[in-house]
Amino acid sequence: MLWSAVLLSALAVLAGAQTNSPTNNNLADAQRFLSDYNARAQDVWNAYVVASWNYDTNLTEHNNDVLLEKSLALTEFEAAAYVNKTKFNTTGFPDDVIREFDFLGSAPQEGDTARRLQETLSAMGRIYAVGQVCDQDDPDNCRGLEPGLTEIMATSRDYEERMWVWLRWRDAVSKAIRPHYVTYVELKNQIARANGYTDYGDLWRRKYETDTFEQDMLDIWEEVKPFYLELHAYVRRKLYDVYGDKINLKGPLPEHLLGDMWGRFWTNLYGMTVPFPDKESLDVTPAMLEQNYTIMKMYEVSEQFFGSLGLLPLPATFFQRSMLQKPTDREVACHATAWDFYDGEDFRIRMCTKVDMEDLLTIHHEMGHTQYQMQYADLPLVFRDGANDAFHEAVGEVLALSAATPQHLHAIGLLDSVPDDPDADINFLLLQGLNMIATLPFSLVQDLWRWRVFAGDIPESEWNKKYWEMKAEIVGVVPPAERGEDQLDITSIYHVANDFDMIRYYARTIIEFQFQKAMCDEAGITGPLYKCDIYNSGSAGTKLANMLKLGRSQPWPDAMQEMTGQRKMLADSWKAYFQPLYVWLQEKNRQNGDEPGWDVNWRPDPSCSRRRHHQRHRRRHRLPRHPNRCHPNRKWIKRTGRKINRRNRRGVRRQP
Repeated sequence: MLWSAVLLSALAVLAGAQTNSPTNNNLADAQRFLSDYNARAQDVWNAYVVASWNYDTNLTEHNNDVLLEKSLALTEFEAAAYVNKTKFNTTGFPDDVIREFDFLGSAPQEGDTARRLQETLSAMGRIYAVGQVCDQDDPDNCRGLEPGLTEIMATSRDYEERMWVWLRWRDAVSKAIRPHYVTYVELKNQIARANGYTDYGDLWRRKYETDTFEQDMLDIWEEVKPFYLELHAYVRRKLYDVYGDKINLKGPLPEHLLGDMWGRFWTNLYGMTVPFPDKESLDVTPAMLEQNYTIMKMYEVSEQFFGSLGLLPLPATFFQRSMLQKPTDREVACHATAWDFYDGEDFRIRMCTKVDMEDLLTIHHEMGHTQYQMQYADLPLVFRDGANDAFHEAVGEVLALSAATPQHLHAIGLLDSVPDDPDADINFLLLQGLNMIATLPFSLVQDLWRWRVFAGDIPESEWNKKYWEMKAEIVGVVPPAERGEDQLDITSIYHVANDFDMIRYYARTIIEFQFQKAMCDEAGITGPLYKCDIYNSGSAGTKLANMLKLGRSQPWPDAMQEMTGQRKMLADSWKAYFQPLYVWLQEKNRQNGDEPGWDVNWRPDPSCSRRRHHQRHRRRHRLPRHPNRCHPNRKWIKRTGRKINRRNRRGVRRQP
């Protein structure tokens, strides 16, 4: 994930919204002003990023105070730059100069808005970073998200344990963040409206420089939705095989069962969903451990991949200054992020790395951000960003696409052979789909909900209710227990708690396949896109570097054309990649008798999670003996006392 460019991008968009009454139309004066801004802005931004790094890697009150000071200094500096730029009339200036003026500075904020906003963001970020869940049976044994809770949600198949962790994490984090989030929405909207936007969601969408951006994203969803529906139905059947009637074969999925804390990526479900389990495992974690991989070795392998493409090497300071594993002597923010310190030399990654395949691919992703940052480091400061936020994410992800292929894992000695049969291909594509199909509606809803909240379309008293209604309708996912308005479950994830939009991840999951197709074509690699590994292709690396060097100096359609020959985000390459899996899922679901889709009104009943609890509940409240609530997949015939299991259609005798 990219860190520092997010704030820069937001300030740049703010700057472009205001009108002014300019007087100076002298190009030489304008260029001197821009040169002076860049010289001074680099120092101010560097000081701010250093303070942010120091706080995130050592969460103390002192470091937070320093961060607040540097944040206010940055806000003041950008406001002064904004006022000074309004003295210029850029009519007739070269396009690159006009674009730099458009992105420069941000309008002054009234009163103590800047301080209140920074304090609110720091409070939300800290609540998330230090959140813990204590064991149900041992309240003194408490775990943070990384690695403890993440490991439980990745590996446990205990329904009750998963639900406990899911619920208690939200008690510790999203319940505490909720009042701060109310303030956050108020302040962000106030700043956006002062700069000519209708609300903060409008500001986020305008970063993509496309008037139809929201509709474009919804149109793409309609294209890829059939793939998701088939995957959803298949995973639902596999969850039913493990959890039985806790899963409704015609309902949405309980979120706490989906492989991580949020149901964002379903990759950890691969062990229970693998289509052909007799084939060689695609998880190379055992091979990494057998070969004595270390955290440093993982980064070296990733760096060698980039080097094989002829891309820029890491600076010597990277390994000296980065935080690549979780310290034991202090509290830190663990979410993997790549940092640009705006001095053209200092680039770092912050990550609590584990030795496993998942983190090996995450390293390739983060190093992709770092490569992008190094490639555009010589541009004016306001252009040191991705062509849009999704581009930055897609660059990291497209390189992980190649690194994940059996071809590449074999080439670096982590896989014994490259399987050459359709069943093995389906295994691989399902593994990829659990990541890159499953995550699409998740990311979409995260921002559709926030756009509605920023616009005032959802009353504050219904924030959580509407969030889960949207999740049920679009994602087919529901909470494991009833949720109230004292909670705000969307804030339980890093990106929402720390003011990052998530539509970037939705869009990146589409355009990374456009990038992959372009680089594979450049490398002369034919055959299915899912088998393409650009490792050792200097021509593919050159094509990528030429796009990266542009930064944000041109509108993203120009950068897209440079890379792919296309000017729009298109799902064609994504669909071609997953087409064999789609066909297989359709047939498998037909064989299982499973229909894609779900009853949006169904919810898990926690009282059914233990049979004896259900029986006590029924007797206590004198409820009729009607088991459909706890056995949603069975059809009961009252007259005969016989039940029909819809899965195998066998009648099973039951005592009245």
